[in-house]
Amino acid sequence: TALASMEEMLCDLNRMKKDPQHFLFDRTCPQKALDYTSFFANTEKHLYGRKREIDILTRTKQDISNHVYMSDEMSMAKIKSRENIFHCEAAFLSGYAGSGKSHLLHHLIHACKEDNWFILNCKFDKHSTPIMIMAKAFDDFFGRWVPRLDSAMDGSFHRVCLSIFSTIDKEGLIQLLEIIPNLGKIPPEVQTDLIGYCRDQGSSSIDKVGFGTKRRTQLFQVLIKSLCSSGRPVLITLDDLQWSDSTNADSIKGLILNYQDVPCVVNDDQKEICHHGLMIVGTFRSNEIGKNKCILETMNSIEQSENIKVTKLDIGELTPSDVGNFLSATLCLPLRYTQELAVLVHSKTRGNPFFVNQFLKTIIHNRMLQFCVKSRRWEWDCDVIDMQMISDGVAELLATRYNQLHHPLKQTVKIASCIGSQIDDSTIDLLSSEEHLLPFDVKGVLQLAITEGIVEKAGPLYQFTHDLIQQTIYESIPNNERKPLHKVIGTVLLRSAANNSTIHLLAVDQINLYCQDADLGSQERSHIARINATAAKFAISASNFEQARSYVNAGMRLLNNNRWKEEYSLSLQLYEMSAAISCFNGDVDGMSWCLREAISNVISFEDSLTSSGLLAMLLAASSKYQEAISNCLSILSSLGEEFPREINLGTVLNELAVIQNTLANISVGQVKLLPAMADKTKLNAMKFLSMVCSYSIQSKPMLVPILSCRMVRLTMENGFCDDSIVGLVTAGFSLFSFADNVELGYQIGKVGEFFIEESPNRHALRSRLPFELDGTLKAVVEPAQSVVALFHDRYDSAMLAGDVGGAMHSLLSYCLGKLHTGSELVSLSKFFVACIKQSTKYQQNFVRYLAMSAYHLCIALSGTSSNEVDIMSFEELNQIGKREKHLQLLYQNFFNEMWGYFWVGDYVKVLELSKKYKPTGQKRSLEVTRTIIEGIASLNLARKTHHASLRKNGEDALQKMLKWEKISKWNFQHCTTLLQAELHYLNGDIASAGSAYKASIASACEHKFVHYEALAYELYGIFCVENGMVKEGASQLQMALDKYTQWGAMTKVKALQRFVDTGDPSFLRKFR
Repeated sequence: TALASMEEMLCDLNRMKKDPQHFLFDRTCPQKALDYTSFFANTEKHLYGRKREIDILTRTKQDISNHVYMSDEMSMAKIKSRENIFHCEAAFLSGYAGSGKSHLLHHLIHACKEDNWFILNCKFDKHSTPIMIMAKAFDDFFGRWVPRLDSAMDGSFHRVCLSIFSTIDKEGLIQLLEIIPNLGKIPPEVQTDLIGYCRDQGSSSIDKVGFGTKRRTQLFQVLIKSLCSSGRPVLITLDDLQWSDSTNADSIKGLILNYQDVPCVVNDDQKEICHHGLMIVGTFRSNEIGKNKCILETMNSIEQSENIKVTKLDIGELTPSDVGNFLSATLCLPLRYTQELAVLVHSKTRGNPFFVNQFLKTIIHNRMLQFCVKSRRWEWDCDVIDMQMISDGVAELLATRYNQLHHPLKQTVKIASCIGSQIDDSTIDLLSSEEHLLPFDVKGVLQLAITEGIVEKAGPLYQFTHDLIQQTIYESIPNNERKPLHKVIGTVLLRSAANNSTIHLLAVDQINLYCQDADLGSQERSHIARINATAAKFAISASNFEQARSYVNAGMRLLNNNRWKEEYSLSLQLYEMSAAISCFNGDVDGMSWCLREAISNVISFEDSLTSSGLLAMLLAASSKYQEAISNCLSILSSLGEEFPREINLGTVLNELAVIQNTLANISVGQVKLLPAMADKTKLNAMKFLSMVCSYSIQSKPMLVPILSCRMVRLTMENGFCDDSIVGLVTAGFSLFSFADNVELGYQIGKVGEFFIEESPNRHALRSRLPFELDGTLKAVVEPAQSVVALFHDRYDSAMLAGDVGGAMHSLLSYCLGKLHTGSELVSLSKFFVACIKQSTKYQQNFVRYLAMSAYHLCIALSGTSSNEVDIMSFEELNQIGKREKHLQLLYQNFFNEMWGYFWVGDYVKVLELSKKYKPTGQKRSLEVTRTIIEGIASLNLARKTHHASLRKNGEDALQKMLKWEKISKWNFQHCTTLLQAELHYLNGDIASAGSAYKASIASACEHKFVHYEALAYELYGIFCVENGMVKEGASQLQMALDKYTQWGAMTKVKALQRFVDTGDPSFLRKFR
C-alpha cells in the first residue's frame, strides 16, 4: 500500500521511532508473530484505547503515594490542623464482559508493584464464596512474601506482622489460620509457637465464635489496618463485584467508612509519623450489577462520605482507531496497511476487546489471517474474513474452539469449569487420584491448556483466562451429564477431605449442585443433610455466617417430614445452628421460628439448654428483659441454683457483706491457684448466671449482687472458668453500686481485668463487661477521658467476638462518655446518629432508646439536629421504659432531661425533677454528676430564697463530692471547688468564693473538662457582676462564651450572649 500523504509518512516514521522492535526488525518466525496476537499481551506496558482511564488511575495512585510519603513538616502541619492522616480513594470500573476491566487492574497492579505498594488482589466468581476469595487474597499476600535485600520493605512487612499478632487474640488467630494458613508461616520467630498452639486448640465451637455477624469482617479490617500502618500505600482490587454478596458488601463498606479516623502513629525508634494510604479499585459488569443491590448501595454509601474521593469509570468499547493501532502494533505493519482490517474486525466485534482477541484467534486458526514466510508479514483477505460469522456474544466462537480440543484437555477443563473459575494444585491432585475421572497426566494437560490460552497459572492456582471461557465450557456440558459430574467430583473430594475444612466445603458445594431438583432416596437425603451440617460448623468456625446459612438451609430442606422421630439429633443440630446464625445476623423472626420448632421437640432438659440460651438472647435483643430473666432463672432452678422471688436492699447488703469478707484481700495469685471448673452442670449454671447478670443490670438491678455473689461462691467451690471473670467484675460492680465500697469494688474489677486480658476469649469478655468494668468501676477512679477512649477498643473487641449487642453497648458508652467529658457537641451528635442507625439495623432497641435520650440533650445544647434519624420524645421513651420495666432507660431519661434544664440555668425545674425521681439504694456513676447538678442548683436558689433546706442540700452535696475527690482528684476536684465557691458566696465570704471559683476554673482546664470550665467561668462572671465587679465579670463571661463555643453549646452561647450584650444585672437574674 503506497503512501497517500505526507501525514501518513510522518505517522509511520514516528511509530518506527517509538516502537522500533515492531517496525525496524525482520519478523521471520510465524510462532513469534502468533504470540503477539494476544490483544492484552504485556498489559503492564501498554493498553490500547485506555489512555484516559490509565491517566486517572495513575493520578489517584500518585495522590495516595504523596500522602503516605509526605515530609515530616507537612505531617506536623496536618496534625496541627486536625486533618485526617488516613487518605483513601476508591475507583469503580464498570463495563460489559470482555471490555478489559481486569486488564486495567493488572496494569495498575504492575505499576504499584514497581513502587513497592502492598497489594491485595480479589477476583470474585459465582462459584466461590466471597469470604474465601478475600481470605485467599490475604493468603496469597503472606504466602508470596520472602525476605528481600530491601531492608525497608522487610521492616514494613515486619511491622505488619507485629501489628496483627498484637491486635488479634489467639482465638481470632485460630479462625484466621483456618482460612489464611500462610499467616502462620511468618514471621519465623513466632511461627512454631503459633502453629503449635493452633494445633492443640483445634477448631472453634459455636459458643467460642461469639454472637454476631461481624467477627470475620472485623478480623479482616484488623489485617487491612495492619497493612496500612506499615508506612506503605496499600492497593485492594475487587474484580467482578457483581458476584459478591451482601456480607462482603458490608465488609467493604465497613472497611472504608469505619477507617477514616485513624490516629497518628509515631515510630518510637525512628521518630517518624506513619500516614495511612489506601486505594480500592473495584470492577463490575454494568449489565449484571443491577441484580446485586447491596453492592450498589455500598458504592453509594462510600460516594456520600465526605472524606473519601470516589471515581467512577465506564469502560466502553474500543473505537476503530483503537483497533487499528492494536493491529498495526501486533501485526508489525503501518496503520495504512491495517486500516481496512481494523474496520472489519471492529464491525464484527463491536470493539469489545475480548471479542476482538477471540475473533483474531479464530481467523488465525481458520487460516484467514496467517503469517507468510515468503513476504515476512501477515496477510489476509478481507472478503473472506467478512464471511466469518460471529454471534451476538462470543459463546459460539468459544464453544467451537472447545469442541475442537482433544479428549484429555476437554475432560480436564470440563471438570475444572464445574469447580469454578479457578482450581488449585491440591484439588487437582485429589481429583487425579480417581483414574476413571481423569485417567491421564492432568498437570501435563493443564500446561497445554495454558498454551491454548484457556487457563493461566499463578503459583499453585490455575485460573480460566476469562470467566466467559469458564461459563461457556460449563454450559456446554449437557444437563443430563452436569449434575452426575458434580456428584462424582463432590464424592471424590469428600472421601479425601478428613478434617480439611476447605476441601469439605468444596465437596459439599458440588454435592449440593447435584441435589437441586434431584429425586433422592431417604438414606441419601440423610447423608447429604449430615455433611451440610458439618459444612455449616466449618463455616461458623470461620465466622462465615452467610455461607453457614446456605448449608443449614440445604440440610433442613433434605430432612424428611418425620424428622424429629427418625433424625432427632440431626434435626436438633440443624435447627439450633439455624437459630444461632439468625442471631448472628440479627434476624429476630427467623431465630424465633427455629427456636419454637426446636424447643417444642426436645426430649430432655440437657438437649434444651442451647435453645434456652438462644431464646434468652432473642428476648433480650427484643428488649424483653423481664422475660429473658425469668427464662434464665427457670433454667438455673433446674440446674440446682435457686433464687428468692422478692429481693430488697437489706437482702442485697447481707449478701454483699458475706462476699466482701471473701474477696477482701483477693489477688491475681490467689485466683490463679483455683483449679479449672470441670462439672458440666456448674459450667452451664455459670453460663446462664452470666447471661442473667447482663439482663438484670438493665431491668432488675437488685438481682445483680445476688447473682454475682453466687458466681463467686461457685468459683471458689468448683473452680475457675471464663464466666468466673464475669462473676468477679460484677461482684466488684455490686460492691460499688450497693455497698458504697468503691475501693474494694475497683480492686476486684482490676483483678477481673487482668484475667480478661489473659484469656484467649478476651475480646468476648471485653465486649461483655464494658458497663460494669469501664463505665462504672474505672470511670470514677481513673481519668475519665482515658476510660472513654477504651470504649472504642471495646467496640472493636465486640466486633471481633461477633457480639453485635456488646458492640452497640460499647458504642453507646463511648458516646455517653464523650458527652460527660465535654467533647464537641456537633461532632458528638454524629456519633449518636451513627449509634441510633446501627442499633436500629441490628435491632438493638434498648441501645437505640438510650441513644435517643442522650441525643435529645445534644440537640438542645448545640441547637442542631439531623434528618438522618427519627427520634422519640422523652415522654414516648418514658412510656416504653414503664411498659418494658427498663429502669436504666427511665433513669437516663430523667437524668438527661434534668441535665438539660441545668445547663440553661433553670434550677427550679432541676429540683422539681429531682424530687420526682428519688435516689434508690443503687449507686450509679451518674449519681456523681447528679450530686453536682443538685448541689449547684440548691446553693444558687438558696441565695435567692434563703431556704434552709436548700442550703442543707448544697452542703450535703459538697460533703459527698469531697469523698469523691479523695477517690479521684482528676475527675472531681473542679466540681468540689465549684460547690465550695457557691457555698462561700451563699455564706457571704466573697474573698474565699473568688479564690474557689478561680481554683475550679484552673482544675477544669488542667483536667480537660471544657464544659465545666465554661460553667465555672460563667458562675464566676455572674458572681463578679452581682458584687459590683462589672468589668471583671464581663471578662469572665466572655471566657465562658469562648469555652461554651468550644464545647459547641450554641444554644447556651446565644442565651448568655444576650446578657453580656446588655450588661444588665436585672436581666442576669432573669437569665439564671
